[in-house]
Amino acid sequence: MATSNSTAFNMEFTEIAEEAFERAGREMRSGYDLKTARRSMNLLTIEWQNRGINMWTIDEGTINLVKGKTTPYDLSADTIDLLEHHIRTGSVNAATQTDLSISRISVSTYASIPNKLTTGRPIQVFVERLATPRVNLWPVPDKSYSFVYWRL
Repeated sequence: MATSNSTAFNMEFTEIAEEAFERAGREMRSGYDLKTARRSMNLLTIEWQNRGINMWTIDEGTINLVKGKTTPYDLSADTIDLLEHHIRTGSVNAATQTDLSISRISVSTYASIPNKLTTGRPIQVFVERLATPRVNLWPVPDKSYSFVYWRL
């Protein structure tokens, strides 16, 4: 199934609940109405998930890493999370290409790294789930690599 790749439409939950009540010919009158609407929405999404109706897509992305770049690399703003990530070496030649798995670490683990300027082949990634998500790699790339990932 094709997707539009448009992510500009973003309704708040309260707007979705109000629209549903209006379509049903009712008016939301209390906080309890909103609470039951949220519960119903949660149950509905669980049912869709159990049926295999996924409301997201998984796609692959690549970032060309720059030797010595210590600042985070931005991901696309519509990225929810990363599922898998690898460092690809020798990507110019199919005979020498190798994907090396790297570990995801938490903010506390990343914060406890004493020297974040150490260079080498990245072996760990910290994903900052911000409005525009970004990734921090450690050690800092000692040469050009490709960061390959699969995202929601």
